[in-house]
Amino acid sequence: MEDDNLDRALQCAILALLDVKPKDPIKFLATHFQMECETNLVAKAVHLLQDMTIYHPAIEERLLKAYATICQYSEEDGLTGDIYTDLLVKLISDSPSYQKDNFLQHLQCQSTEYVSFDVFRSGVLTSILFNQFISEVKLLFAKLCIENHDSAPAFLCKKALRKMSKCLNEAAKRSVSNVDGPSTLGISELSSPIRKNLTKNLPSADYVKINTFLSEAVEIFLREVPKIKL
Repeated sequence: MEDDNLDRALQCAILALLDVKPKDPIKFLATHFQMECETNLVAKAVHLLQDMTIYHPAIEERLLKAYATICQYSEEDGLTGDIYTDLLVKLISDSPSYQKDNFLQHLQCQSTEYVSFDVFRSGVLTSILFNQFISEVKLLFAKLCIENHDSAPAFLCKKALRKMSKCLNEAAKRSVSNVDGPSTLGISELSSPIRKNLTKNLPSADYVKINTFLSEAVEIFLREVPKIKL
């Protein structure tokens, strides 16, 4: 590799690192250089959008780069629904498999349909928000498991789910790229006020497993998020 190309490649990698500020910089750089040799445009777009939250200061720039990248599949047709859906599937690959189809039904387009940047932006932001939501819901459930490691009292779960709807709505309404705002949705912190008000003599209760709790939480997400313009 010529010196100019080497310098350019290293500069791009460092700028990307400073731009995203990933939790694992070594892994990020390794993936970055791997993506430089990647020919799959969807994989490249996914890489651009990884480690992002809807409040990340670089999110709008990354959305534009990802859209420009993925549109290269066809200069005439632009981005089509099949490629767009493939991107969304990969963006939520770590989410519970039994919830993916339900989620994608709310976002996917017809396979030959042209996908504008506005549609792309909304779908990608919703997917990123969904990943963050699932992660915080799992943390919340772990905090609600006060007696068992793998289940939580049903009455605590119901309280959390009631508060979750309002919490999600308020969090998603905050402006995208709001650097001064909190970086979390605040869902995992819902356990503190709930547990604080518990009495010493807890009532006998049914218990809920994580999959059931996640399913009910995702229903809230799918109900609330379409009302919010991301």
